[in-house]
Amino acid sequence: MKRFALIGHDIGYSLSPLVHGEIYRAMGYEAEYELISLTKEELPAAVPYLRSLDGFNITKPHKQNIIPFVETDLKSVNTVKVEKGRMYGFSTDGYGFTRDLEISFGKVSGTALVLGAGGAARVVAGELVGLGLDTYIWNRTPEKARALAEETGAVFAPSRRDVKADLVVNCTSFGFNPGENPALDERGLAIDPSCVKWAYDTIYSPPETEFLKSFPLAERRNGWGMLILQAVQADRIMCGLDISDEREREIYDRLLARLAAEK
Repeated sequence: MKRFALIGHDIGYSLSPLVHGEIYRAMGYEAEYELISLTKEELPAAVPYLRSLDGFNITKPHKQNIIPFVETDLKSVNTVKVEKGRMYGFSTDGYGFTRDLEISFGKVSGTALVLGAGGAARVVAGELVGLGLDTYIWNRTPEKARALAEETGAVFAPSRRDVKADLVVNCTSFGFNPGENPALDERGLAIDPSCVKWAYDTIYSPPETEFLKSFPLAERRNGWGMLILQAVQADRIMCGLDISDEREREIYDRLLARLAAEK
C-alpha cells in the first residue's frame, strides 16, 4: 500500500486525511495518509523517514523549511513526490486557489485587494496578477507588503481604505480566533463593502468567518474549496492519478457537502 503524509506543526486539526481519503476512495486507489507534527528543529532528523514515503504534503511552518532537502526551483513547496529516495518539490496552492475561484465565482475581473504578505499571499497575488486583475497588497507591516508587491508585480497598498476592491482575499492568519477580523481597523470597517463583489477567505475554520460576514452583499467563499482542489492536484502529482475535470468536480462537490454537514 502506498504511504503519504502531511507534515507541519500542531496539525491535529487538519482536514487533509479526510480530503485525501475521499480522493483515494473516489479513484479506487489504495493508500494511507498520516499526520506528522514536527518543529523546525526536528525536521532534518525526520528526512530519512520522509524519503521512505511515496510522497507528502507540507503546511505551516515547513513550506520554506523543506526547501534544502528537495529538488525544486520554487521558494515555497506544499507537495513532495518521492521517487527512489529522491524528493521533488511542487506547489499546488496556486492551482487550488485559481480553480476554486473559477468554480465559485466564474470569471472575476477588475481590482483585487490581498490582505497579508506571507506565503498564502504570495501565491494568491501571483495568481491574480496572472489573471489580469489590478492587484493590491496590504499588510500590517508595510515593508513586507511593499516587498511582496514588487516580487509579484502587484501594487503596494498603504491603506485598505484607498482600494475600491471588486475582489478581496484574506491571506492573513488573523481570523482563526473568535472576533478577529482583518477587514477592520480602529475606525471600524476598513474596506468599502459596497464595492466588493467577491470575498474570499483562505481560512476555513470557522466556516463563516468574521471577515466574510463583513461583506453581506458579496459572493463569499471560505478556504474549503482551495484545500480540496490543491489536494486533488497534489494527488495527481504524488500518486500519478489521472483525475479528469469531471471527476475533480464530483470530488469537490461531495467533500464540500460533507464538510458543511460536519461543521
